[in-house]
Amino acid sequence: MTKLLAMGLSSLLGVGLAGLFQDPKPHRPGEGPPPPPKKKGAPGDELRKAYDLLRRVRSESDGGQAEERIHDWTGRATDLYRRAVKEREEGKEPRRAHELGVAAHDLARAVDHARKAARLDRPDPELPLPPDEAEGRDLEERTLHDLHRAYDRIQEDRDYGPEADAAFYLDAARGLYSAARRDAEAGRFERAGELARAAEAMTHVPEHLAHASGDAEPPPPPPKAEAKKKGRPGDEFGPGPDPKKKAGRPEPRERELPPPL
Repeated sequence: MTKLLAMGLSSLLGVGLAGLFQDPKPHRPGEGPPPPPKKKGAPGDELRKAYDLLRRVRSESDGGQAEERIHDWTGRATDLYRRAVKEREEGKEPRRAHELGVAAHDLARAVDHARKAARLDRPDPELPLPPDEAEGRDLEERTLHDLHRAYDRIQEDRDYGPEADAAFYLDAARGLYSAARRDAEAGRFERAGELARAAEAMTHVPEHLAHASGDAEPPPPPPKAEAKKKGRPGDEFGPGPDPKKKAGRPEPRERELPPPL
């Protein structure tokens, strides 16, 4: 009798667990809208990225010769961010708010890389660099890649229109690139890489400002398949290695320094 009761309880428990862990009931027409899927890159993401980065760079101040210039760039990025927030709140031109937000983030990104480079001028004497020759070679290759990328961006022939203040931002990019190239010539590849990435980020600011003002049409988005295949994680924040892909040899031209400007 006890055995029969135990078998019966086991069967009931199995039925209850099966009901508890069964697949969710599929949505059917007429039952109300399903919960919206969470999308990446939704409108407003550029403002969150700009806000997070600006909040960090605005709280940092290192002094030194470059601080005044970095402070000016930070103020400009903050103004762009505030304009983007105002445009988003008014809701009249979402594309303008988006472009201003991206411009603010790119300028904040340039500030972040420039500030990191400035800190490398003051190494900690109690922390010697690790004797890793392989890492040194990877750093040199990545720095040369980033220098070529910045050089190509600066050399592009673009019509930004009068509202983009292109002369200011491209002059700043040239200065950062020239400093990066001098550091690379001297073998200071870590600092050169930060400055090269700052220069490349700076070149995107007038492009997005031109799009925001309507002086230039935004480029069409790349096909999804191509973007997924060719894109690298972290490209929106600056170049970086893909941890899931074995690094190949750099292009032949990227094994040498690009020319001076």
